[in-house]
Amino acid sequence: MKTLMITAAAALLSAAATPVQAQQADTKRPVYAELGLGINKTLYFGDTRTTLARALGGSAKPGTGNNILAGFYVAPEAWRGLGVGSRISGSFGAPVEGDFGDKYIFNYYNLALAAKYYGLSRAFGRGLYARGSVGFGQLTTKRFDEETNFYRHQYALGTSLMAGVGYALPLKGYSLGLEAEFESASRSGTVDGIGNQTFRSGQVGVNVIVGF
Repeated sequence: MKTLMITAAAALLSAAATPVQAQQADTKRPVYAELGLGINKTLYFGDTRTTLARALGGSAKPGTGNNILAGFYVAPEAWRGLGVGSRISGSFGAPVEGDFGDKYIFNYYNLALAAKYYGLSRAFGRGLYARGSVGFGQLTTKRFDEETNFYRHQYALGTSLMAGVGYALPLKGYSLGLEAEFESASRSGTVDGIGNQTFRSGQVGVNVIVGF
């Protein structure tokens, strides 16, 4: 009799726990992370080159550089391929020769809210996707001549809008993706002797991204 009562109690506990466990599984929100590296081409919009010339005493054509990024997305299965999260990215330009034989470097970074959608597969981390981001960050541009120890900097803060399309190949335990992106940013900074100025710039780039 004692054994029978223990068995019945265990069965009742198991039956009660099953709906709770199922509910926890249903409400679980998978979190995905990503790391990436890439290359970019800086873009100037409007009169940004003229504004840089006023700020730095000279200017240079837009150059190329490298991207580095990291992010995470919350993507429940019920969202059918949609993930929402955050992404931080930085672009670091290679030195470019300026108007007077000096050098220029153009760097910027931003922290953004991001969304990524796998519209064809409806499964996050698998196949073709589109991404959109809106963020806030800093621009740093430097004019320098190391032979004469001449250095001049300009900083600006503002918002960025980013869009990208890519393809993610699911592998064992992670995914490998290739993404093309476009960025447009408007940042403001104070220029010595002039006052507040707006710098409108952006980039086109290609990134290799590992997701897990």
